[in-house]
Amino acid sequence: GLIAGCLAVVALGGFDLEDFWFPPSLLVMAAGGVLVGVGTKLGGGCTSGHGVCGLARLSGRSMTATVTFLAVAIAVVFLTRHVF
Repeated sequence: GLIAGCLAVVALGGFDLEDFWFPPSLLVMAAGGVLVGVGTKLGGGCTSGHGVCGLARLSGRSMTATVTFLAVAIAVVFLTRHVF
């Protein structure tokens, strides 16, 4: 769905195709999908669910999950932009 949606935007003239970037391989996309699925299962829900609904309910579990998601995201961005 994500790929089809992006291609539809390109087909409708939403932006220049030269700026469109795909991950290096299908293996990278598949690995990303698997990691998202595993993380959702281990975390007991999706990031949006914990961040929006769980925090609104003042759930301790959602607070822990959201802080963990954000910390890992910050670490990954730092490593990919400044270390690797």
